[in-house]
Amino acid sequence: MIAEGVYARAYARALLGSAGLRHELDGVTQDMLALELQWKGSPELRHFCMRHLPGSPRQQAQLVDQVWGQTFTPTVILFLELLAQWGHLRLIPLITGQFQALADRAQGRHNVVATFACEPRPEEVERVRQRVAEVYGPIIRLMVKVDPALLAGVCIRINDKQVDASLAGRIARLKNGLKKPMQLDAVAS
Repeated sequence: MIAEGVYARAYARALLGSAGLRHELDGVTQDMLALELQWKGSPELRHFCMRHLPGSPRQQAQLVDQVWGQTFTPTVILFLELLAQWGHLRLIPLITGQFQALADRAQGRHNVVATFACEPRPEEVERVRQRVAEVYGPIIRLMVKVDPALLAGVCIRINDKQVDASLAGRIARLKNGLKKPMQLDAVAS
């Protein structure tokens, strides 16, 4: 599974680079969102992508054309043909997720998940949105979750960074601090 994640990231980076060079980033991004929806909504498509396609690389590319035809930009169709030839169509869900994250970062957009200890009031959500926007710029999406295990406060994940302002986080940091041996010379001075 680790190797598949490595392949997915490499494919996503290559597709993002190709889309950028061809000035098709918006179109390819929309196509990848549509491809992700197709994957989730069609067991037949998942079955098609999970099996090894028979024939030569040219025949495999023709199968991809039969499935997707003219529904996507030429860049995405070529990309899907290459995936088919390498036997990697099964990686589509991993690739679409990686591509969306890379495209968001390339366009300066951020995904934010704010997890509150209890159901937040609208003004609390808006305050989080404003504070994050002040530091990181416009937010593409703010998802709000509730986790009572936080006890109080909020934990905010911005892309791959986390800011823990919860009571549970404070207690964990205090607990870890108490486990460290006390430096006697620091206390004596």
